[in-house]
Amino acid sequence: MRLEAAGHPTVLVATASFAALARQAADAYGFPDARIVVVEHPLGGIGEDDVIARAERAVDAVLERLTGSR
Repeated sequence: MRLEAAGHPTVLVATASFAALARQAADAYGFPDARIVVVEHPLGGIGEDDVIARAERAVDAVLERLTGSR
């Protein structure tokens, strides 16, 4: 949030189980318009290939939130 406050666009990536918490934290810290991308839960306890696949599925959403384009 410090980066965002300093003018550096950021995207918070949260798993589905923590999406509501991410939104609440962003609101509490004064970032109601925080860019949040939600990925499938969990990330821990799964194989590297599964983590990479989830990250790859999130890339377009992250880029869209950063650039405003699709």
